[in-house]
Amino acid sequence: MSKKKDRNYWPHGILALILAVVFGGALSVREALKHPVQESNYFMKKYQDFEDHAYDLEKQKDEFDKNFSISYSIKKLRIGQNQLKLKIINRLTDKPIVDAKIELLLTRPDTTKLDKKVKLLKSNNGTYIFEDLNISRLGRWQIYTTTRIKKYRGFNSYDINATRK
Repeated sequence: MSKKKDRNYWPHGILALILAVVFGGALSVREALKHPVQESNYFMKKYQDFEDHAYDLEKQKDEFDKNFSISYSIKKLRIGQNQLKLKIINRLTDKPIVDAKIELLLTRPDTTKLDKKVKLLKSNNGTYIFEDLNISRLGRWQIYTTTRIKKYRGFNSYDINATRK
């Protein structure tokens, strides 16, 4: 009569599970290093400054959005030079705003290396014209604006795609 040896496989299962977790963790770290975290520059401030004044900035943005609306003239960007016209309307009077101070930042959502502050070229009866929008890459871009009108201060973002044509 032969004795059949009973095998116990659960230690092998535990070892395989531990190895799978270590391997999965190593893959996660490798992928995370390929795509580093980028700071958001929506408010055009360092995150330390934003954290110190977050409530005030959000309150200012809400107050601005109640009183003013911003519209953009373009739906897509092209590789090379582009022109952007921005119009600000007072929601209460439906009149254009002619005395706004605007800071504009052109950026990509995945990196801050291509950030470019764009200067205001001219304004004409409430239309603000920016011409130095030089696009070098295809894909998604973001336009961040910080607008000051008297006591109001607003923050706005606009997503736009860059194409060849």
